[in-house]
Amino acid sequence: MKLHKYIPALCLATLALASCEKDGDTIYANGITDTELGTQASDIVLDADRLDALVLSVYWNDNGDISLSDPEVAAPSQVVANTIQFASDEAFANVVDENLNQGIYFRQYTCRALNNIMGRLGLEGGVKATVYVRVKSSLGANIEPKYSNVLTISVTPYLIDLTVGYYLDEGQNETGIILSSPEANGIYSGFVGAASWGHFWLREGNGTIWGNDGVTGTAFVLGNSTTGNDIWNCWYPGVTGCYYVTVDTPANEWSALLIPEITVGGDYSGSMTYDRNSNSWSMNVTAAAAGPAGMTLSTTGKLYNVATGTDDAAAIDTPMYFGIENGVLTFSATPQAPVTVNLAAGENTLVLDLNKPGEWTFATGEAPDVVEVPATVFLPGITEPWDFNSILKLYDEDNRNYGGVNYVKSEWGYQIAVEKDNWADYYSMVDGGTAFSGKLEYQGKTNIAAPAEGIYLFDVSLSGLSYKLTPITSVSYTGLNDDWNIHPMTATDSPCVFTAEMTKTANTPWGVKILLNDSWELFFGGNGTPGELALYRDGFEGDNDFPEGTVIILTVDLAKGTYSYTAK
Repeated sequence: MKLHKYIPALCLATLALASCEKDGDTIYANGITDTELGTQASDIVLDADRLDALVLSVYWNDNGDISLSDPEVAAPSQVVANTIQFASDEAFANVVDENLNQGIYFRQYTCRALNNIMGRLGLEGGVKATVYVRVKSSLGANIEPKYSNVLTISVTPYLIDLTVGYYLDEGQNETGIILSSPEANGIYSGFVGAASWGHFWLREGNGTIWGNDGVTGTAFVLGNSTTGNDIWNCWYPGVTGCYYVTVDTPANEWSALLIPEITVGGDYSGSMTYDRNSNSWSMNVTAAAAGPAGMTLSTTGKLYNVATGTDDAAAIDTPMYFGIENGVLTFSATPQAPVTVNLAAGENTLVLDLNKPGEWTFATGEAPDVVEVPATVFLPGITEPWDFNSILKLYDEDNRNYGGVNYVKSEWGYQIAVEKDNWADYYSMVDGGTAFSGKLEYQGKTNIAAPAEGIYLFDVSLSGLSYKLTPITSVSYTGLNDDWNIHPMTATDSPCVFTAEMTKTANTPWGVKILLNDSWELFFGGNGTPGELALYRDGFEGDNDFPEGTVIILTVDLAKGTYSYTAK
């Protein structure tokens, strides 16, 4: 499609009526004069292949300064609030408002943003429609606003497909995963292979991005990019595996049904094995003869939602079943008849492919190659003599990111080994790296440069082949007793062990976090296992076991990734 840019001429707007008082006198402001709008283009065709292209710009002069009748009185600046209004009718009965912060006197729209507005107006994709645009200027809540003249333009939106939701990674990048909304009702669902405490966003076809509501901070409560409120990425519980995800945008909440196993019954029986990389389950069977076989597929999932949060103990047991309806594989809470699969004589691999909603398959095929991601890597060489006692723990399985705090006192540099006591399989530094950051290569010739003696936060990506070190200058805790101030911890004779003494005075509903360098960006939480720390996770528990008034000592070993509480 051809894409036209709409660039209206510079428009004029003046000021509103206001009053204030000086020594009992009433001071008057000049009233708002008419705002003049103009345009050089009248026909805009939006193109879904150029979502980030600039298609519309609206400008007007600085009408935020107010002049008063008494020149000795200082007038406030930027008091006029401007709103750009789009409507599908001349009376502006069906209108979309775009509010602007004070001090802003222009607004630019990309193809994606303008098409989103057209969708909110209810315009049909692929059909040219007349759209009306004006500027509303307001000086106060109790003062009648003034409106500019109305621009009339033609816009042809591109078709918005609301049957598909695009699953984005932590950085809002495309993943290739989609969730489906067959009824186009804002409820999207599908199977996702998720990492422990993994993050995601969902983008609808109209460009709206959904994440976790940042106002309440409650797990599984949704917020979106159109409200102007803070939103965070959504996060999974601390269990890696197969999840059936439902994002219910009308209800502003989502849920994650963990599928721990799939049981096969009928002509053949057994348990299927899940591969997260291919988002599929597989099982081997041996058929005495070629022909059709009927098998049932069932599971008892663990449902996490707004009521349960990410608490594993609170997750709801939920029986679910696969079946066939109109030739399409389904997933529901109702027991289903066996699914028929044609087997060859001898060995067969059954594969349940869950990648595309509405196109799931259960048939014979080849089992995927399972890639094992180790839970820890090792740092031989960061102290003398070289050994495998210093570790980094996996915190992002999708990107094979490892992190942790370790004491460094190295003469010859160090390596990153992928298996304990295995000196052959390691990563080393690409030439040009420094002690604090650089690129990695497998079995290279140059050890990773070591920094000066001290304790450091290591952040290593074996997927991105990179490393980063941050010197640790302080260790603190926050969240205990529901107190989110930052409290310093005391170093001990062991370089990575820190303690803090406190009195238990209140419940700790959100757990405790350990902050590094007093930074909310560098922290340890818990991984769901009592006594174990994990990078960039929710707070850990344990202090609520003590009655109020108890003096307790919190001890953390950042090198081992552990914590403990003791009563004094």
